[in-house]
Amino acid sequence: MKQKVEFELLSDVICAGVKVADNFLESEPYIKGSVLRAAFANEVLLECPFADAPSSNGRYNFIEIKDSEGKCKECAYRKICEHFSDMTFSFAYKNDAFPAPFTAKMCKKCGTMHSVKDTIYENGVIACDECTGKIRRMENLKGFIKLTGNRRVSSEKTEMSLSTHTAINYYSDTTKDGSLFSIKAIRKGQRFTAVIDDMESGMLYEGAVIYAGKYSSNGYGKLKIVSLAPADEITEDTVKTRICGFNKRFGTDNKAALLCLSDMCVEADERDDILDNAAYTDKWTKLLFDDEDMPFSIDTVFSETQLYSGYDTSKKWGSWRSTTLDMLVLKGTSILITIKDGRFDEAVKKLAEIEKNGIGKKCSDGYGRIAVCHEIHCLGVN
Repeated sequence: MKQKVEFELLSDVICAGVKVADNFLESEPYIKGSVLRAAFANEVLLECPFADAPSSNGRYNFIEIKDSEGKCKECAYRKICEHFSDMTFSFAYKNDAFPAPFTAKMCKKCGTMHSVKDTIYENGVIACDECTGKIRRMENLKGFIKLTGNRRVSSEKTEMSLSTHTAINYYSDTTKDGSLFSIKAIRKGQRFTAVIDDMESGMLYEGAVIYAGKYSSNGYGKLKIVSLAPADEITEDTVKTRICGFNKRFGTDNKAALLCLSDMCVEADERDDILDNAAYTDKWTKLLFDDEDMPFSIDTVFSETQLYSGYDTSKKWGSWRSTTLDMLVLKGTSILITIKDGRFDEAVKKLAEIEKNGIGKKCSDGYGRIAVCHEIHCLGVN
């Protein structure tokens, strides 16, 4: 069963993103699902007598039953090891917030103190209704937000801490040349929320402490579970209700909106030619849904992407660097789709499945998490 897990940061946390300089390490303002998975895996491996042994398929640092009739039989972590590969972890955001859609707009002068608008469906004159005078400009709403009602949102800004570090030359008792570097980390004392399915293994419990992210051996990344609650259940009925509400809001009967609540990992596509709009949307359909006979088609995509190549620590030492190149469709991406005639119920079933399981690769680590017809997309312009 999926549970909403609230973590309290007992120390600064480094969830590293793109490294822009050799002497500066900047954390992302959230914690990835893959980082949470690694943290729980590390807790098991530290107690496992087979931690250094490869798995049955030759992978290292991999959680599985390695001695079913011996030491693993009576191990307290046995149930965790049995189900660890089937567990799912979402990204953890501060105070259960969500990323602002690329279609959302806020007042340029007063920010979120004035009402926000959304352009996923309506794209008329975008001007702040609460400003006076001729200049009523609006700009993109960014970061992580929570809806507070009456077209208002509150910004959930992650507090960061900046520290500078160096190394000592023990022969001269002076600073070691070229060793100075800075770290921008998530500040301790904040609370982050994730949705985790531990397959009823007992891995999650209030008071549990894990170490997540980079430099955990130096005291960074200490997280404590402070509360557990059942996660909201995703059903076809709830998705259908949201889709109907979206269409009623804009006077249509066959539209739906998708919001990426986390980065989406898909295969990178190498092309040099320029596509027209129809070919481009068709390519997005195949890229995201990988099915020629989908009950809906893509109208418009509001997105940003990054190319990404990471590391695979289940390989032998020295071979961690990944040889594959993935494309990350960034959180906040918004997609408007049209449901094909006569296939509404089929579309609802498929969209409920997408919201439950995600889109793309590494969904069990929180990537590709989707919300269908999110409330913010129903705000519109007018």
